[in-house]
Amino acid sequence: MIKGTGIDIVGIEKFKHAENDKNFLGEILTGQEISLIRDSNNSAAYIAKIFALKEAVMKSLGWGLTYGSYWHDIEVLDDGQIKLTGVLKVQAEKMHVSKIHSSYSNSKNFITAFVLLED
Repeated sequence: MIKGTGIDIVGIEKFKHAENDKNFLGEILTGQEISLIRDSNNSAAYIAKIFALKEAVMKSLGWGLTYGSYWHDIEVLDDGQIKLTGVLKVQAEKMHVSKIHSSYSNSKNFITAFVLLED
């Protein structure tokens, strides 16, 4: 049974200088995600992808930024899987989520991310 869905779209251009913004990276990305930036052919697209996936996860859980920023409770693994910790893991458990499906697509200028929660 589907427990939630979330979608987000972001412009890649917005993230062109994010690679050098340590404050932004530290707020949004986990240490593991930051370490994968250097392995990426296009760091702006990589950062935009992670950001969009995290936004889609929060939307799928019904957990917006009005509840506070929980960026580090979501980790996008290098195989594209989503790992939840902390408050968002508790929220997913309350919703009886057992699987998180994620997908993204990009063009030259945009990245779209989709997340589906399943029990």
